[in-house]
Amino acid sequence: MQIEWQIGPPSDWQTDAIIFFVFEKSPEPLPGLKRWMAEEGIWLSRSAALGDFKGKHQQTAVFYGPEDKRIARVVCVGLGQADKFDVEKLRSATAAALRECRDLQLSRPALPLSAFEGLQIEIAPALEEALIAGMLGLYRYEGLKTRDLEPSTFPETLLILHDKEPDEALRNVILDADAIASGVSFARDLVAAPPNVSTPSFLAGAARRLADRYGFRLDVLDLEKARAMGMGAFAAVAQGSREPAYFLVLEHAPPGTEQDHPLVLVGKGITFDTGGISLKPGEKMDAMKHDMAGAGAVLGTFDVLGRMKIKRRVVGLMPCTENMPDGKAYKPADVIRSLSGLTIEVISTDAEGRMVLCDALAYASRRYQPAMIVDIATLTGACVVALGRSVAAVMGNRDDLTQKVQEIGMRVGEKLWPLPLWDFYFENIKSDVADFKNVGERAAGTIIGGIFLKQFVPEEIPWVHLDIAGTAWTDKDLGFAPKGATGFGVRIFTEMVRRLPEL
Repeated sequence: MQIEWQIGPPSDWQTDAIIFFVFEKSPEPLPGLKRWMAEEGIWLSRSAALGDFKGKHQQTAVFYGPEDKRIARVVCVGLGQADKFDVEKLRSATAAALRECRDLQLSRPALPLSAFEGLQIEIAPALEEALIAGMLGLYRYEGLKTRDLEPSTFPETLLILHDKEPDEALRNVILDADAIASGVSFARDLVAAPPNVSTPSFLAGAARRLADRYGFRLDVLDLEKARAMGMGAFAAVAQGSREPAYFLVLEHAPPGTEQDHPLVLVGKGITFDTGGISLKPGEKMDAMKHDMAGAGAVLGTFDVLGRMKIKRRVVGLMPCTENMPDGKAYKPADVIRSLSGLTIEVISTDAEGRMVLCDALAYASRRYQPAMIVDIATLTGACVVALGRSVAAVMGNRDDLTQKVQEIGMRVGEKLWPLPLWDFYFENIKSDVADFKNVGERAAGTIIGGIFLKQFVPEEIPWVHLDIAGTAWTDKDLGFAPKGATGFGVRIFTEMVRRLPEL
């Protein structure tokens, strides 16, 4: 869907439908709708049907005007009760309205800036959030379907209506919203693709296309090169698969930033996780195709960086492999030497995510002088037990940084909740034969994953760990995140890059 401005007085607006927001049980319409009805839509103000519309959250109603009007339809969408309104309500309401337009097969619906008046949110951020959510709410992964296809080309264009020329800031809002929605959709495509398609080679190809399109630097390290460099933990996981494994290094360094300390994003790229020798139960194993959602989020973020041309140095590290139970697979009781030199006693080969991430964290610490490192991974089922499927866990070695990242997540609609990484948790992974084990007891499983990763980041480097095991995929429609891959993390990372000097 394209987004275009239509500038001029309301009497000149032409569109298939105009979208307005409505509060539940409100004594009168919001200012923008009220003014439009007084000037152009008297027919709607006189309609009994408008009074029947309740304005419940995400409820939509379509009102048809006289044939001689330039605007033949008004789509009203409910925001729920005014005293419970927040940005998340705006996001899901906009997504519902545009889906209604898709169902009606409307080519050019419109959203007037005046529709945001009275929402107690500044116009620019309200517009950005509404546009991102609206575009993401229309997302579908259907590239492999051959029949029973529903029309997905509608709407073709969303018009933003305004009675005067928008300033540069407002014009940039549309460009930024389009870039962010495209990056999230890109991540969703990677995660939603089946594991026989979305292999490590496929992710390497996606990284190559980004590098070619935007001028990023890309290094693709194959298994033998990674092993020769000392990435014993990554190699141990990868050696059980017949699919070639790759350690991807993607760098965005616009002119003038080449010597800056980079933000390093590390994404887990397990393209299918059987559990290895510690084989998972067969039920729902198909869900393990999205164990590479961390790498997907990093690649989606780089798509945003390329589109927005943000002048910050950012490095993305993605260890990509399958975890398979082959005869060469690593085993419980093996002791593995990691890139950092630390040795790891393998208790469970199903704790493979932390094994590939620990070498990536060590590589980031050695190869760069990072301003900070942030890793993202579908790391632990315990995170789903603790926080459910709508909230991800955040941990780190700086409480103030962890809090700032949590606040960013709340602002962009990707909820995070902090968990502690106190030193005594390390007692759970002490080993008799190595520096430590890769898992401990079942208790505090998400924290144990974090405390393991913490061993591979020097204390002087700010570090944050995001466990997105519950949020990378949704089994129900969330409005702006349809059933399937969510692209969780792209928005957090984009906002972190935008705000990097403040973090």
